[in-house]
Amino acid sequence: MNNTPQNTEKAKRYFIIVGLLSVLWLVLFVRSQPHWIQHIKEDLGLTPVLQASDDSFYNSRIDPIFEKYCVACHDSNKAKGHLRLDSFRQLNFSGRSEADLRQADHNLLIERMMLPETDRLAMPPYGRDRQTEEELALIKLWLTKGSSGTLTEADFPEAPAKAKVITFTEINWHTIEQNRKPYEQQVHQLQNQYPFVLQYQARTSNLLIVNSFAIKARFDDQLLTQFNNAVGPIIAELDLSNTKISSDSITTLLTMSQLSTLKIPGVEVENKQLIKLAQHPTLKTLLVDEQWVDEHIENIYTQQSIELIKVKQG
Repeated sequence: MNNTPQNTEKAKRYFIIVGLLSVLWLVLFVRSQPHWIQHIKEDLGLTPVLQASDDSFYNSRIDPIFEKYCVACHDSNKAKGHLRLDSFRQLNFSGRSEADLRQADHNLLIERMMLPETDRLAMPPYGRDRQTEEELALIKLWLTKGSSGTLTEADFPEAPAKAKVITFTEINWHTIEQNRKPYEQQVHQLQNQYPFVLQYQARTSNLLIVNSFAIKARFDDQLLTQFNNAVGPIIAELDLSNTKISSDSITTLLTMSQLSTLKIPGVEVENKQLIKLAQHPTLKTLLVDEQWVDEHIENIYTQQSIELIKVKQG
């Protein structure tokens, strides 16, 4: 190689440019990771550690609300929308929306929690327990006082008294494990193959919730058959909104012996197939586009004591 002064100078300039671009990329990347920046500031002693004190109003009254209604979808295991609500610290990093969730006015979190339960943006999503007006009022009160992690209950004299703790019978985890065992391998295989699609209804349940949102673009009749063959007898809640399934899949749905809630907005379904669905022995709730429902269908579902929720398009 001809190491002339000219070539050496070009090489130096090249490495300088590459170095500067690398530093610029690193700075931009770090700036896009607010939790990293917070850690760095804390490690350097530039800011206090971002956490709520043990006796704070947040820990005693606010965190239990998030734990009850939000953490199932927004913790370290799932974090839908890159949002976590499993700690005071994580609440400060608002996820994909980049909205400030600790501001009192126009708070996106509160707005989502106040939406009608059938709205696709509602939090929690349809079918889950929803927060009470009193619980929402507690969150709003906390926000108006600066969403503090240090203020205690004494600083919120206007807050309603804390509800009495109700004790429940001790959970028999061995029985739960035994109930899950027949389908345990199939559940794990599907969870590994299709992350965020399959979960148990509760820690104490062996029944499943299937939510196709993460793979709705490729969720078709064949994939539904795969799920049914693997875990069909223990599927209790099934969300097929805006998937590619056809009316032919109604036959598959009728074989799911524990199915209680079915969501098929955005799916074309024939009148005769809706009538077939009404004969499902365990179905309690059906969400469907209102365009497929006429008075005759409504009467059939009323007679079968099935809650029929008509969803508007758009």
